[in-house]
Amino acid sequence: MRRVFFVAGAIGLAGIAAGCSQPQRFGAPPPGLAPSPAPGPTVMTKRIVSDGAGGLALPDGTRVQTDQSGGFSLPNGAYVRRDRSGALNLPNGSRCVPDNQGGYICP
Repeated sequence: MRRVFFVAGAIGLAGIAAGCSQPQRFGAPPPGLAPSPAPGPTVMTKRIVSDGAGGLALPDGTRVQTDQSGGFSLPNGAYVRRDRSGALNLPNGSRCVPDNQGGYICP
C-alpha cells in the first residue's frame, strides 16, 4: 500500500512540475534568437502610368488629369501633390517615385 501512495505521489509531482515549465517550440528558434529580416528597399508593387494625353492611369484603372504643378485630384476629392524631386505624395502618406518612363512606382 505504501508503494501505491509513493507511485501516485511521484506521478502527481511530475505532473505539477510539467505544468510549471514552458512549452517547447519545435521547428522554430526561441524568441529573441529568431533571425530578423534583412534591411532593404521597400517593395514597390503598384504603378501609376502616363496615358499619353497629359493624364495618368491609377492602379485601379481610374484616369486623372494632372494640373500645372504635376499634381491631381482623386475621385474622392483628395489631392495628390507632386514634390520638388518629382515624386507623388499620396494622401495616405505613401510616396510614389518616378519610373523614368513618365509614370510612377508606388509601395
